[in-house]
Amino acid sequence: MPKRQGESVHKYLVEKNALLKGYKIKRNDEFLYFPLNGEVPGYEIVDMDFEKSSSHPESLCKFGLKSYDTIGDIAIVDIPEELEDKKEDIAHILLNRRSIQTVVRKTSRISGTLRTRTYEHLSGEEKTVTIHKEYGLLFKVDIEKVYFNPRLSTERWRIAQDVKPGEVVIDMFCGVGPFSIMIAKNAQPEVVYAIDINPRAIELLRENIVLNKVNKVVPILGDARKKIALLGYADRIIMNLPQNAFEFLPEALSHGKIVHYYCITSDIEREYERIHALRQNLGHTIHIMSQTTVKSYAPDMDMYRIDLTTM
Repeated sequence: MPKRQGESVHKYLVEKNALLKGYKIKRNDEFLYFPLNGEVPGYEIVDMDFEKSSSHPESLCKFGLKSYDTIGDIAIVDIPEELEDKKEDIAHILLNRRSIQTVVRKTSRISGTLRTRTYEHLSGEEKTVTIHKEYGLLFKVDIEKVYFNPRLSTERWRIAQDVKPGEVVIDMFCGVGPFSIMIAKNAQPEVVYAIDINPRAIELLRENIVLNKVNKVVPILGDARKKIALLGYADRIIMNLPQNAFEFLPEALSHGKIVHYYCITSDIEREYERIHALRQNLGHTIHIMSQTTVKSYAPDMDMYRIDLTTM
């Protein structure tokens, strides 16, 4: 299709799960060619060869590193202890990529109420603040002070597509606003209440609202349990706190028509059992509308979205 239609068509293909993973998009002066896993109604299909893509530079393979994350122009890599003496070589490889200005290494897990982790600067500009681009949106992120997962971009887009005009949405753990702003920009909600207990996250959310020129996102600093009770009933609640969301689920189910509940587990049936056990406390039936595997988290664990409603 013509290049000018590239972004909108790409979003559509992602939504329909029509892109063939592992291959690069082709382009020339006028057109873009997307690798597809089948026919897509309304679009011309042509036969051509596509180049295989990789989530990491080929030269990193010799170190046994499978992947790294990029937030804005900062590359974030997880280097095991046995490669300690190779960290400078790894950083050099990453810094040579065109879009990378800073390379850091994870030195802790995400932890604490504020959902933060620590890093070691390895190479390039010494900074923690960057501008991350996602589906045409811009997000200012401080990687040391706030939680942000670049691997959830498609998930955020999918949720935005589900939001109906006039909905009241609550984003219980909003961070710098990727779900909230994606919804405000691409759907027609009445309002999106964006809650976070992290002051730095709310500060950056306010900047990102201006940066993306959206006016239906209301930032709220505080404990989601307490704040949600003041907001009344919502059409949709997003619970992107996969490690601890269950602790907040009773409040969400009591205040939302549809709840997008995220969890990380190796046993999804066990998660269903925990959810249904809440019925005794809530006094009404919890209906599981659908379940989606969002991404792999560990060799034996996945991140899921379970869409819930009460009856």
